[in-house]
Amino acid sequence: MEATKGIVILLILVLLGSVPAQSANRPATAKISSTHTASCLVKITYDPLVLSLDNITIDYLLHSTSVGGKVTREILDISPDQVSDIFKIETLGGTTGSRLPELSPMRRTTPTGLNEYEYEMMMEMERVGREYTASTARPGSFRRTSATTATPRSPAAEQTILFKLQVDLPENVKPAAEEFMYALVDSLRSTLVKVFEDYKLRFENQLKLADQEATRAETDLREKQKTLREISRSRVLDRDQILADIYRLRQGVQAAKMNQASNQVTIDATTKRISGIQTKITVQLENDAISIELQKIIDLIGKLLVEAEKQAKAGRISTSQVDEIKEKLARARIELARRRESLSNSIGGNLIESLNKELADRSIQATQQEASLTSLERQQVEAESLLAKADDYELLSLKADMAKQSLQESILWRDRTSRQIRLLQSPMVSILGGE
Repeated sequence: MEATKGIVILLILVLLGSVPAQSANRPATAKISSTHTASCLVKITYDPLVLSLDNITIDYLLHSTSVGGKVTREILDISPDQVSDIFKIETLGGTTGSRLPELSPMRRTTPTGLNEYEYEMMMEMERVGREYTASTARPGSFRRTSATTATPRSPAAEQTILFKLQVDLPENVKPAAEEFMYALVDSLRSTLVKVFEDYKLRFENQLKLADQEATRAETDLREKQKTLREISRSRVLDRDQILADIYRLRQGVQAAKMNQASNQVTIDATTKRISGIQTKITVQLENDAISIELQKIIDLIGKLLVEAEKQAKAGRISTSQVDEIKEKLARARIELARRRESLSNSIGGNLIESLNKELADRSIQATQQEASLTSLERQQVEAESLLAKADDYELLSLKADMAKQSLQESILWRDRTSRQIRLLQSPMVSILGGE
């Protein structure tokens, strides 16, 4: 409705502000032609998609106060109220088949204060405005249509209106029928061209707006794509896959902790068992009479060996005697070792070696499990961090898709508007001959 009112106001301003220019077809005369009658053929070539013209519309325009009325005041120096039917038009042909209305007086009052021609012209242009608003609705507005289904403006063949303009001035009116005729055609031409230029200007403004929208949409899309790359870092942020990975990692962490705890229990039990066996062996050896006696013998032989070494140094005994004492000491020690080994084996001492080996293996496993658990926990933290990024990525991807669609629509809108401007055809008003 606002667009329709705007077009109506624009038409009124055009009608009120039109100043008839001197026609290139008008003969250059220094004096008034002194004619009371004049006639010519007028051909109007126009784009039907820009101007909705027919013979009725042309008649309304020519008899409006802003075209015919203004020319009457400026050329004939009289008020349009003083005369009526000083000119008439007769259709001769063209691509439109509209019938000319019956001749009417120069001014006819209406309830709106406008004469009948101006009022009817306003209604006609209001209809054109509704069609224009519906066909040029901007993408993104309430009337927005899909870019894939929007119908672009098709090039329309020019249409023509050909009519005879007959001017008959009363005897009491300034004899300037030719001047009046040419000025009337000039005023009609300038009015139609002004409407066309305003129509074209609106499309040019829409083209600027479409270009700005396309630039903005492209910048917005590029920024979102850059942010998406920064978030993903070339990773596939599949939310469902990440959730499955987190579940798997949590299960792995739980299993690793259970294995670690079980292995630690085994290590503690093995260490305790080895310590118990060693304690029993120590107590048994301390209370074994044979071992005690063997130790006494070893101590005694040791003292004899010290004394013999002194005697040998003094030359009182030979070195062979010292060697015999050393041999006896070695045999006593061997005997004591055998006794201790026998006692140790009898209470489980033979298991200590295998238990120590098992303890070493368990310690290695504990180190490996600790490293594995640390790795799994680190992966779990990273996966949970990726999950948060996946949420951001999914939301931003949705916005990027919307930005891409907006860019596509803006480009289509811009190209369609540019094509419409190229296809616009300015109206031409030509005088084919004058009498």
